[in-house]
Amino acid sequence: MMNSILMGLDAVLCILVVLAALEFLRAVHLFEHPVLSLSFYLVAIGAFGILMELARGVQPSSGSVLLHLGVVLYAWARRRHIFRDDWSWDGVDRRKVR
Repeated sequence: MMNSILMGLDAVLCILVVLAALEFLRAVHLFEHPVLSLSFYLVAIGAFGILMELARGVQPSSGSVLLHLGVVLYAWARRRHIFRDDWSWDGVDRRKVR
């Protein structure tokens, strides 16, 4: 019973980690923050890989669940800072006719 709860919780947290990492990568400029971007690419790829392992039935450890919870809480706490400081796209380039 407890294993099923941990697997479900870890799967949800992995999905949130992937979404948070991809949202951060959408907001930050790759060439202005290359190390930060690379780290979030690695986080997104790693969380997706763990999610695939969970889909195969591998049992997560409580440490991995806590790690994913920490990443999700960090991304949630820093969301305003990320969008205020790093996201400066106003959509003008997309509306230009070429």
